[in-house]
Amino acid sequence: MIKKVSLLLLLFILFSKQALAHTSLEDSTPKDGEVMTEPVRELTLIFGTKVEQNSRISVSNSNGEPVKLGNFVIEEEEMWATFLQPLKNGNYKVDWEIIGADGHPIEGKFSFSVVVPNDKATVESKSETEEGEPKQVEDSKSSNKTKQEVQQSNVPSYIIPSIIVVLFVVVTGSSLWLLRRKK
Repeated sequence: MIKKVSLLLLLFILFSKQALAHTSLEDSTPKDGEVMTEPVRELTLIFGTKVEQNSRISVSNSNGEPVKLGNFVIEEEEMWATFLQPLKNGNYKVDWEIIGADGHPIEGKFSFSVVVPNDKATVESKSETEEGEPKQVEDSKSSNKTKQEVQQSNVPSYIIPSIIVVLFVVVTGSSLWLLRRKK
């Protein structure tokens, strides 16, 4: 009996982390902590799984005011949004919530800064108003893709499996104690 319980406990521990594993943000443009020196017109997030259509992105400035987004597109594992106007100099926070292919909601956040020299921003906004259309922006998909860590929640990943294992041990121990007591 004890061997069976031990084997069951071992199997449970081995597979519990895999069952609780979720995807995360693999890349973004701008990246977490990046200081952008060119006007920012688009935000791109790339995940390790297909992203469901009811996912969302929100961007806010250092005062906590939301930044209005233009087009918002979700395709496979990518989400991107355009800004109605290039972002002004300052700090920005991006909050994202997705539902991955496994059906679990995942959320995270990161921040970046924009520091565009005044003459670049002035020249660019003048050319936009004169032409009526924004200038072409470098394709963000062609940029180098590197992994980054993103905070997914406030709970460390080992807490939930640990709680489950402790509960399993308590229930199993209580059951064995009750069985011995009845004899």
